Amino acid sequence: MVRLMRADERSAVVELTIREGRNRQLRRIWAAVGFRVKRLKRTRVGELDVAGLRPGRYRHLRPAEVRRLRELAKLS
Repeated sequence: MVRLMRADERSAVVELTIREGRNRQLRRIWAAVGFRVKRLKRTRVGELDVAGLRPGRYRHLRPAEVRRLRELAKLS
């Protein structure tokens, strides 16, 4: 999914959802159509999101979150 959040004559803010991201994939995609990515902000990885976290902060995962990540990665 791609959604234009705002734009002016010099720049734009776009929300983009992908299922699987490879190294620098988004930068290469935008470069291919003539745009330069100035900043990326990851807001979600799988079922984990950054809601409630200030930039540069972290939180410990709950046991259920660790179990779910292990299931998704097919780890015991």
